[in-house]
Amino acid sequence: MTTGDVGPYRMQFTNSRGVTRDIPGLDDLDDMFKVKSIQKKFRDSWTRPLTDQWEVNTSGGSTATVSSGVLTIASGTAAGGFVELLSKETFTIPFRAMIAVLSGATRQANTHHIIEAISVDPITGIPDGKQSLNVDIGGAASMTVTQMVYSVQNGGLAPIASAVSTIVTTAAYSILELEPFSDECYFHSRVMDSTGGRSNSYVRHQQIPDPTATYKIRIRSMNHQAFRGVTNAIAGPGNVIRLTSTAHGYTGTPTIWVDHLGGVTNNGMTLRGNYSATVIDANTLDLNGTIFGGIYVAGSGQIALAAAPAANINFQSQFINCQDYAELTAEITAGRGQTVIGQGLGVILTGATATTTNIGTVTANVAGQAAHDAVISGNPVRMAARALTAAYASVATGDVADLVSTLQGVLVTRPWQIPELEWSSVAAAGGVINTTDVVLAPAAGAGLRRYICSLQLSNNSAVATEIVLKDGAAIIWRGHLPANAPMSEIIFENPLKTTANTALNFACIATGAAIYVNAQGFTAP
Repeated sequence: MTTGDVGPYRMQFTNSRGVTRDIPGLDDLDDMFKVKSIQKKFRDSWTRPLTDQWEVNTSGGSTATVSSGVLTIASGTAAGGFVELLSKETFTIPFRAMIAVLSGATRQANTHHIIEAISVDPITGIPDGKQSLNVDIGGAASMTVTQMVYSVQNGGLAPIASAVSTIVTTAAYSILELEPFSDECYFHSRVMDSTGGRSNSYVRHQQIPDPTATYKIRIRSMNHQAFRGVTNAIAGPGNVIRLTSTAHGYTGTPTIWVDHLGGVTNNGMTLRGNYSATVIDANTLDLNGTIFGGIYVAGSGQIALAAAPAANINFQSQFINCQDYAELTAEITAGRGQTVIGQGLGVILTGATATTTNIGTVTANVAGQAAHDAVISGNPVRMAARALTAAYASVATGDVADLVSTLQGVLVTRPWQIPELEWSSVAAAGGVINTTDVVLAPAAGAGLRRYICSLQLSNNSAVATEIVLKDGAAIIWRGHLPANAPMSEIIFENPLKTTANTALNFACIATGAAIYVNAQGFTAP
């Protein structure tokens, strides 16, 4: 502030350029500062004259009109025709711009429909061509109504365009969003008036616009082919501006659109718009009537050939709004209902009903504190087992399987199965006195095996015998009991098992012994 003027109901300052302004936020009627909002808000529902909020520039028969709350930009059929609407309001990053758009059931070749944020001189409000981000849903970008191309630009270089990307169809009204932050830029698409989240979101990190610049919103329609890059600009014969665009494909004396040509002026003025050109060769063309000035900035500049669409096509909008906001607020609330890229809190609620629960089930991706064989730090994710009274179906090899516990949460570790699946066999009165198979555990059923963990044996006769355990008829264990052998126990640290759905049998090899056999085990797949 170079000078000040303080009175009982007002406060003003005069800056170094001699411009006097009231101090923002001072209400001279109440003689007090009022803070109404930390956000700058802008909305046009197309219910008042277009020039109230926009600077309008049209050419070649292309028109822009508003009626009944709808903006209609008619392309016309003239090659090089265009419409540009530039907001009178300015914004600073971070902000979010949202527009409801309709581009018809089919798209015409040779048209661009671009919604963009562009940097401007903070004093004059005139676009400076240095910073931008935009989406293009015209036929020159893609002839498909479910696709767009998005771009970012920094430092006056040529915009970096994406590949063709999927969006909600623009054959009906849908929403497009531009959401730049200081560290990344998002481009969103969603169904209008829907409780669902964004259907498509994309992000760019390289060459994103400068967060310290001042921006305006621009809507434009252009009757031109796709943009092509410029690789050089020099003074041609007669000091005309000569551009290099490798394999441009133009012939004769075409009209071309030129913008973002850094460092080069036309007789001291900004070089932007339609220019008559003369093709010199496959890579070079001159801009007729221009006077070269400045020094070309490598990496800047793009051109597009003026071309007539086959028929008029209308670009329509029901509203557009834009607001500055605190970045933290933006990242939390800007993606309300959003479950894809661009929302800070990616929460999905499922199964909620008014009569059963307040919020339903929260589904989230949970990660532990450390990977396998890594040092544990912090608070590890708690582990629980599944309490069962019957076996669950077997999982495939390599799949995750639940640990199993009793109904009181006692982890099953031995005898290797829940109590309900344990079995035992009691010796018959008088013992085994012949060589007939004795069933210790009958076949368990499809897919299940009998496992034996322990065996108690004694011989109450003067006849010694060999003894065997059988998987059905196949011997899987063999032993010997001497005459008058007292009771002894055998523990199978690695339990013996049958094949699936096969009985576990015991037999004596000699007749005349009196073998008492008791056995214990479990059933499992």
